[in-house]
Amino acid sequence: MYVFVDVDVQRDFCESDGALFVAGSPNDVFRRLTVEAVERGVPIVGSVDSHAYDAWEFASNDNLGPNGEDPRFPDHCVKGTDGWLKVQGTLPARYRFVPNVLEGDAERYAAELRDGRSQGLYFEKEVYSMFANPLAEPILQQLCAQLPRAKLVVYGVATDYCVKAAALGLRERDYDTVVLTDAVAGISQEGVAAALDEMREAGVELATSASLW
Repeated sequence: MYVFVDVDVQRDFCESDGALFVAGSPNDVFRRLTVEAVERGVPIVGSVDSHAYDAWEFASNDNLGPNGEDPRFPDHCVKGTDGWLKVQGTLPARYRFVPNVLEGDAERYAAELRDGRSQGLYFEKEVYSMFANPLAEPILQQLCAQLPRAKLVVYGVATDYCVKAAALGLRERDYDTVVLTDAVAGISQEGVAAALDEMREAGVELATSASLW
């Protein structure tokens, strides 16, 4: 049994006019994986970068992160803007976005995915790892407790940032994790190579989408 993990497949990252476009983003592969998941009853979990207009990551203001971070990124993935939206064709018909808050019914969300009432569940986050959303861990625990041999299949952008954070976070929690090398793209060749090495050393399997079925 697979669970797909869709990482930040949003217009600001994946389309050429996006604020932080990742060159080579394989959008057609993302669309195909979404279709295959729906057709085969594969649950999709994922992450979406979600910022307010004055996020501390942005160069447009002088706000600092909780540890003094000041990355000076262009404004991107501001919730409600076109750039925040998922790439067309990468949302199933029935889905939920999970706000980046402490409270929520993890058991209900997981049950909806297991029985097919919901086909996708996307965790809003402000930093690299989807586990920054406090509901990501309990929802995954609830979901995978009923799918004891589930393999978590990761794809999205960027390989050397949020994809790596998702895959390593899953391995830290002892999930059987695969990254699809034809369904990711990164910022630099050196960064991608280093990220793939780090993931492999952590026990992440590297495969292609053609090997899934």
